[in-house]
Amino acid sequence: MLSSIVKLLNDRGALSVQEIALALEIESSALHPMLEMLVQKGRILKVELPCKTACAGGCTQSDAMTFYKPVKN
Repeated sequence: MLSSIVKLLNDRGALSVQEIALALEIESSALHPMLEMLVQKGRILKVELPCKTACAGGCTQSDAMTFYKPVKN
């Protein structure tokens, strides 16, 4: 699965958590630990867009606001 994530990002560029989950047909809750592992290994980069809503916690848009992109070698 980890190699599928890296391949997807290499093929398509930066994608949100939501887009990756849809493309790989996996729940985003299961995807998060895999993405973090790939970030720690230096295989992908995490990019978080600033939230423009002033919610009081527990953002429901986080999967659409967090992007991952491939590391250029």
